[in-house]
Amino acid sequence: MIKMKCLLIAVFAVVVQCCLFAATTHADSNCDSCLEAALRPLYSQLDVFRDQLDAVHVSCKKDVLNCSEVGPLGMEDHRIPDASITASSFWGNRADHAPHRARLNFEGGLASSWSSAGDSDPNPWIQVDLGCNVIITSLITQGRGDHDQWVTEFQVAYSDNGQEWTDVTAEGECAPTKFPGNSDRNTHVTTTFPKAFHARFLRILPTQWSMHCSMRFEILGCKSHE
Repeated sequence: MIKMKCLLIAVFAVVVQCCLFAATTHADSNCDSCLEAALRPLYSQLDVFRDQLDAVHVSCKKDVLNCSEVGPLGMEDHRIPDASITASSFWGNRADHAPHRARLNFEGGLASSWSSAGDSDPNPWIQVDLGCNVIITSLITQGRGDHDQWVTEFQVAYSDNGQEWTDVTAEGECAPTKFPGNSDRNTHVTTTFPKAFHARFLRILPTQWSMHCSMRFEILGCKSHE
């Protein structure tokens, strides 16, 4: 609000300068001198406009994408229901390898993780419907708890509708960023994204893995105020 008030003051200053210019041109026959005198302060105000607009833009972005407290969004504690966790495939279409087993620290049954179908799915992915738009800041990944299988590298994409996807990229880059993953069964690896983003859907796209594409994870962020 303070920055916006400063911008309005700057606009008012320009209006005053224009009025002075009009009055001067009627009172003085030297129009060139009048024009130069009137425009000189206007030029200085242009830099003020630019600075104020940039400041307001940055301030708005920070306000929208700021999490006062980053926390888990519900994989581990089951606030995200099983039906909201889907994948391109899972091993043998068996429930004991299904996507909902990708919850961080999940244990039990035959497979303590989600496991893709293998060779029949060369480009696997797993995604979560968070139910509404939230601010996402980071991700915790983990390998399969009962076998030496884990994702060593992955990409991330996000969406508002589950149809149109945006890749997470580094600043100034067009290609999707490849994030380092895990190197054992149970160690948590936290990946912080280059910048926070709004999304309802998050998709993880493993690009390399050890032995087999299997993983567990948690999404970190906070509720959106949009």
